Amino acid sequence: MRSMMALLALAVALTATAVPARADDPGLTVLTFLKLGAGARATGLGEAYVSVADDASATYWNPAGLLGIKHNDVSGTHHAWLQDLNHEFVGFGAHRGRHAVGFSFIGLYTSDIEARDETGAYTGMFGFSNNAFSGSYAFQLTDAIGLGGTVRYVRESLVGTSEGDFSLSGVSFDLGGQWKTPLRGVTAAAVLRHLGGSMHYDIPDAQNFDLPTALQGGVSYRRPDPKGGGLTLAADALAARGDDVSFRVGAEYAYRGQFLMGAGVKSGLDNEDVSFGVGYQNKVRVHYAFTPIQSDLGSSHRITVGYSW
Repeated sequence: MRSMMALLALAVALTATAVPARADDPGLTVLTFLKLGAGARATGLGEAYVSVADDASATYWNPAGLLGIKHNDVSGTHHAWLQDLNHEFVGFGAHRGRHAVGFSFIGLYTSDIEARDETGAYTGMFGFSNNAFSGSYAFQLTDAIGLGGTVRYVRESLVGTSEGDFSLSGVSFDLGGQWKTPLRGVTAAAVLRHLGGSMHYDIPDAQNFDLPTALQGGVSYRRPDPKGGGLTLAADALAARGDDVSFRVGAEYAYRGQFLMGAGVKSGLDNEDVSFGVGYQNKVRVHYAFTPIQSDLGSSHRITVGYSW
């Protein structure tokens, strides 16, 4: 098992994704790819997004945000992350009356990685993939309050290792709400993500792992201008199992309601602190976000294309 852990050290360092562990390997977590977020616009706002989400990406950020969709919305994001890691999101949302539904897929993939033993000798190639399939429902409880929930099937796989192929799968749940406060333009929101029981890999004597359960709450302020654009300010706090509490703030300006520029700041994270985004939105949306990664790990690029009808 020690040799396998050495082979997968690169994957762990780059993805924060767990590797199979037996009962004598404590302290590892699984499915942490679920922390990577969804959508370039959210990234441009520093991921201070639980009270802002109003499109198909709400299936990740806050299912109550699906009530912000006018009729139908579809969104897809390609995230070129570290090295050869690709993080993908595809979502759909529909809103009718006091009800809204959504569906989404999240995936994290990499090309084959060289595996080496403790002496540095080449032992072959291995890879991994992480997937999540979600269904969401939201209900407009009052004119000011919306509530929502998500059911998510998650799976993590390691293939081609010297000790065989391994996988882990299970179900998690999200619960969220948004409140349009009496203060003009101010919305408050909170979401509890990745609730569920422990999971383990399909190997003998496998250790049980907890999900990366997280509580994120925040508030946003939208000030429209006479030309259809306006300013959005947002601030969130995030507490996730196994991590310190982090804070994020973001600002976005929409010129004539179509051309967007945004920037965000995070605190409490090891390798991220700022992000920037630009975009165009009408029925068709195109957003791009850039995040520099510290510790000489490179940078993160996201592009989102969406359509509303």
